[in-house]
Amino acid sequence: MDIRAIVLVGGVTGEDSGCAENVGGVPIAYLDALGLPVVERVLRRLERYGICTATIVSDVPAATAEFADRVAVNPSIRHIDAAGDNFWDAAEEAFQQCSAEGADLVIALRVGPYVEVDYEEMIQHHLDNRCVISMAVDAGNSSLDIFVLDPAGRFDARELFYSRLQRMRRECEPFAVKGYVNRLQNAGDLRRLAVDGLLARNCVRPEGLEIKPGVYVARGARIHPKARVVAPAFIGARAKVHAAALITRGSVLEHHAEVDCGTVVENSTLLPYTRLGAGLDVMHSVVGFRRLTHLVRNVDVEITDARLVGMVPLSPVSRLAGSTAAFFAFLPKQIYRGLFAPSHRDHAAESSECADPETALGAPVLEAPASGVESSEFPSNLAVVRRYGDH
Repeated sequence: MDIRAIVLVGGVTGEDSGCAENVGGVPIAYLDALGLPVVERVLRRLERYGICTATIVSDVPAATAEFADRVAVNPSIRHIDAAGDNFWDAAEEAFQQCSAEGADLVIALRVGPYVEVDYEEMIQHHLDNRCVISMAVDAGNSSLDIFVLDPAGRFDARELFYSRLQRMRRECEPFAVKGYVNRLQNAGDLRRLAVDGLLARNCVRPEGLEIKPGVYVARGARIHPKARVVAPAFIGARAKVHAAALITRGSVLEHHAEVDCGTVVENSTLLPYTRLGAGLDVMHSVVGFRRLTHLVRNVDVEITDARLVGMVPLSPVSRLAGSTAAFFAFLPKQIYRGLFAPSHRDHAAESSECADPETALGAPVLEAPASGVESSEFPSNLAVVRRYGDH
């Protein structure tokens, strides 16, 4: 049986269409969840059920091209960019093309929601009920924007697409999905999808090597030996974790994310190309595109100071240029130090009093105040150390 799919990205309806299903202006469908874009995971699930021929119809800003280009390297996947009112016309045209090419059934779905549906059961339900169009619903009988269409039902398809998946020309027994469902309306839903994957509550598996139980590291990631990563956690492709940083409590760093020295990332997600500055504490948040969404307080703020939250250049050429410039700025300093810095041997000779262990050990550690005099100040040679937790 020739079954094809039409995957719709965009087409949000309702009052919240300006802010729903995107983070920082990028559709959630094109953002990564544990190393793979959401829409790519949807396509791979279709392939597991033998549905390998698909068309992606997208209504996304031009600024998201860097993210959209990572999706579906399979040559059998066709891409159609259709903005605004042309989106649903393009969806209907894709259906007509599938019908003209002899498809037996067409699955139309919008991402939108991430749904782990058993397509084999849904198709069998469609055939058993002799439907022209079938709709998938959740436990509350709400539509999941997944439909099975008979190619002969041209007018049914037109009614469905022109109503933006809100109305069907003929009713049929809905198919109740028993698998995992995530509506992916906001950054919090994207965070929950990744955490559920780390905890094996869904089929979203980390795209990386499990270097120790519960810690997954993708290709090209760099973790400093003095950094700590506590399970469960995911470090994406070409991400960087600098010295003394701590990644803990189910935190996720997607591809090209970077955490500077001494920063703690706890129960949070860093979206692609996000850079955190040094010495920060980021907790219960989703950070990306110079914005921070605190999930507990339900607050979204823009961070304009790049020293706190910045962006790694999206272009590989820009990243290479930045690394080269940093190298050539660093190299003269090392040359100068090698030529003009005082020798360690000379420094050791000048400090010969410290070379004698007995002399060093015999020196008083603290200078006691004069007898009968109370001092309210710390001695000048007293070092105070504060310890935070067990790290």
